[in-house]
Amino acid sequence: MIAENVVAAFEREREGAGFHETGRSTVMAALMRDLLAVMPTTSPNILVAACNRALDDTTAAMGMPGPRVAAIDLGDGSVTMRS
Repeated sequence: MIAENVVAAFEREREGAGFHETGRSTVMAALMRDLLAVMPTTSPNILVAACNRALDDTTAAMGMPGPRVAAIDLGDGSVTMRS
């Protein structure tokens, strides 16, 4: 759920400049890989760092600069982005 929320928030922050299907799948896979590597955790900061690592690795390679994750709510998986 967190990976999906990160992708959706990234696309919203870019004002509709979203991913094509392959790009979306690539970013989702990177997010899930990096999140699973640090789970389980009770630290939202560890999850934020994992998400930002995945975004740095994928969106930069795609030439899509954009926002990064600022916070993750562990209760509902919601994501806050920063520019």
